[in-house]
Amino acid sequence: MRHITNALRKMKDQYDIDDRFIEIENSDDVTGVVPVLKFTIQSDPVSDVGVNGLQANDILKYTKCLFESLNDAFSCTENVHTLLKLEEAIMWQEKRTRDRERRHVEGHNLP
Repeated sequence: MRHITNALRKMKDQYDIDDRFIEIENSDDVTGVVPVLKFTIQSDPVSDVGVNGLQANDILKYTKCLFESLNDAFSCTENVHTLLKLEEAIMWQEKRTRDRERRHVEGHNLP
């Protein structure tokens, strides 16, 4: 199993993310065949158009899961530091969302 596929599985286990908006092509582990990962990004506020893609924070979560998969196979200090920074980035974005919810501007194109 390729790390990109393993990361998607990890993401499903760790987070409540709609994987309809993540597509993997060439997921079989074949030497020389490039895997392709496609994300569909939310186009407009959910309140205006409904959910039609992922949020940027979801891509951070996927990337964290990808580095977890890589670190499971090839553990090193650099991967651990990268994971810590990705977790920190996710935390700051979740804090931003909570603040926007508190101010009743989440889901709207308002500052």
